[in-house]
Amino acid sequence: MTTIGQDCDFILIHTEVNDGYLYGFIISPDPSKSGSTFSIQRSLNDLDEVQIYLFATILLADELQNPNGSEHADSRQTMYDMLIEYLSKLTGISIGTVMGTYLGLGQVGHSATELHMVEASYISLKFANVSTYHPPIDSGLFFGSLWQDTPPAADAFTWETSVWR
Repeated sequence: MTTIGQDCDFILIHTEVNDGYLYGFIISPDPSKSGSTFSIQRSLNDLDEVQIYLFATILLADELQNPNGSEHADSRQTMYDMLIEYLSKLTGISIGTVMGTYLGLGQVGHSATELHMVEASYISLKFANVSTYHPPIDSGLFFGSLWQDTPPAADAFTWETSVWR
């Protein structure tokens, strides 16, 4: 299981990428702050609709270290290939963060700036809500609401305790 704070900092999910399974990335540490960070920019349009932009810079490298100190499972190239698949989707992206999971995000205008060096790649990402904005959902509830194999696990969520996506 991919877990924020253990083997990743930032999770991307799309039903047409990675067979719908979540995929974790490491956020590049911000030297001005303790630990990894992402940012949200909020604006309100003339119709009182909330528009958010989510920004993060991820780090891709071979032998990358996870937040818990273990080695990241995938190579730099594998992570890059997976990211490109997510960036090819214009809508329907969910992003898991330490603040919860943001739903209904996608690409609006400029979506990524890539800086590739010999040992690592830094990729700055920008996502926006491309549908009605909903505050982030508790990640435990969201990830627990993924479709279960048949028969479902004993701790599977029910219709009353799940998030429809």
